Amino acid sequence: MFRTLMVSIVLVASTAVSRTEGKQSGRECQAQFHVRIYNYAQVPPDVLTETKTVAHSIFRKIGVEVFWSDHSFDGNTAVADHPANFQLRILSRTMAERLPVSKTMTGLVFQGLQGQAAAVANVFYHRVEDLAKTGICTKGEILGHAVAHELGHLLLGNIAHSSVGLMKAQLGHKELQSAARGDLVFTVEEAALIQRALAALPPNPAENLPPS
Repeated sequence: MFRTLMVSIVLVASTAVSRTEGKQSGRECQAQFHVRIYNYAQVPPDVLTETKTVAHSIFRKIGVEVFWSDHSFDGNTAVADHPANFQLRILSRTMAERLPVSKTMTGLVFQGLQGQAAAVANVFYHRVEDLAKTGICTKGEILGHAVAHELGHLLLGNIAHSSVGLMKAQLGHKELQSAARGDLVFTVEEAALIQRALAALPPNPAENLPPS
């Protein structure tokens, strides 16, 4: 009987720890948003899949669920279950060079016009390929963090950068090491602001924008 009691105590304790870990890792997601991806850079499917997984994991850590849909350039885009709140454009080197960016930037968002919220994030795949040459992270890991960073700008409603964490201005050697460990994430303050922004998110502004 004593042994049975001890086993029961261990099971109860394990369940409690599991629930706590689930909350801390963001598994209990209450907020959500949907992103439509325009893969202009023709990122390989396996890299794009890893990108979504990495970015999704970053947002789940703050209790946010991300839904993705891939735009089809042949006109056969399937109707999404949830209309997109944001557009994610993965740009080639040629496309990125047309924008006012520096060589160290991995992405860019433009502030909304006339008080409108921004709804389009741009990331530069050639920059991801350059960073992947360090061997610290895979292309999918780097692109996933770059995507989460730019979507973070849209959700935070500004283009300001942080001195720590995922929203730092540049993705350098130190940040890549943090990304490889899985701890390049939003700060507690940023997480709270993102949750607040999602609670007040207008209905699908990106659906009314042109794809390019």
